[in-house]
Amino acid sequence: MPRKAKPDESLVHDLIVSCASSSATPEQSHEAVRALCRYYGGTRIYVRARNAELLGVLADAVGDSAASSIMEKIVALYGGRQIYVPQERNAFRKTRALEVHARLGAGGATMRDLAREYGISDTHGYRLWREGRSLKLGKAQTPSLFPELDEIIKRD
Repeated sequence: MPRKAKPDESLVHDLIVSCASSSATPEQSHEAVRALCRYYGGTRIYVRARNAELLGVLADAVGDSAASSIMEKIVALYGGRQIYVPQERNAFRKTRALEVHARLGAGGATMRDLAREYGISDTHGYRLWREGRSLKLGKAQTPSLFPELDEIIKRD
């Protein structure tokens, strides 16, 4: 029986898939949604056509041209409504785990640096490292940097 997605996951996954089908690449849509979760995470936002702050967050993440196409897609899907934006640490846990694993192993970073950068404790950092290691070892091929996006592609 397939695992039922949480409401936060479905919003993030829907945004990534729908924005990737626009003129933006899947990696750009992933980074844009991640920036959206990083900036607005844990709050509700009202989606309207002329939201300079939202467009600025997207443009900082992926550039102006991709940001405008992603913004058009978000407005088309959720315009005129409030949406809850989940926190980045919850919505992109697998991506963060792979980043911590890569940077702690061969990246030359210390756990203290990573804990400060990600805003986590050392213990939580090592938990993420172990999760990243199991994600990396659990796959025969090299894991993608965007595991959430891989799961979406498998579902469709």
